[in-house]
Amino acid sequence: MGKYSELLVIIEQKVGVGGRMAVAFSGGVDSSLVAKAAVDAGADVLAITVDSPLFSRRDMEIASAVAEETGIRHVVVKSDYIPKNNITRCYQCKKNMARLWKETAGNEGFHVVADGVTIDDINDIHRPGVGASTGENIWHPLADAGFTAEDVVNAAKEAGLSVWNRPSNSCLASRISYGEEITPKKLGMVEEAEEFLHDLPGAVRVRMHKDIARIEVVPGNFEKILERREEVVKTFRKIGFVHIVLDMDGYRSGSMNDGIMPFP
Repeated sequence: MGKYSELLVIIEQKVGVGGRMAVAFSGGVDSSLVAKAAVDAGADVLAITVDSPLFSRRDMEIASAVAEETGIRHVVVKSDYIPKNNITRCYQCKKNMARLWKETAGNEGFHVVADGVTIDDINDIHRPGVGASTGENIWHPLADAGFTAEDVVNAAKEAGLSVWNRPSNSCLASRISYGEEITPKKLGMVEEAEEFLHDLPGAVRVRMHKDIARIEVVPGNFEKILERREEVVKTFRKIGFVHIVLDMDGYRSGSMNDGIMPFP
């Protein structure tokens, strides 16, 4: 039995054919695959997306488009929650979101809430949000079926999902260095800067260190950034950054955690 088939069986065993299953839905490849699998398993599926200053408008548009593509009912929940910017940030934020998912699901008559957590996420010591969602009884069907991040991409491609090769993303708060206050203005600056560079292939991050914008792209895009140097500097300064630097290490997931002890 292939992993996707096993995933369908696991979902059917959890909720039953025609049973109800809510999905914490970002429109990323992980949660999109869970939603697609739930549909294929015969479940009644509800996708729940949190609309917050922590997430870009582009992410919200993609979530809406993928929900329509997958043919699932989509509920968007507004939230103004902004976490304190310390080492517990991701844990507290995910705990708050998990409670919103459960509350919204319960109001709609859904009592199983699943997310897109994989085996890789569970094994990553810098992802305390996984523990927070687990503690709130959010189900991880991909992890239960043994899916790695690579398995998800392969299965999503085979399933025909348009986001199968979309780079992984995280909330905008993760771009702001620990200890700095997270504000809607700063989140908007990061979002605008990343949107300006969104046409580059692969992952793009703009890390904010006070008035410094540290650009992370895959090394293959260094030359493209330098070719646009004057335009990038002009645009970023208009946004509000004073200093603009290109990180010579290139894109690294969770680079703000470099040198930081993981959350216990």
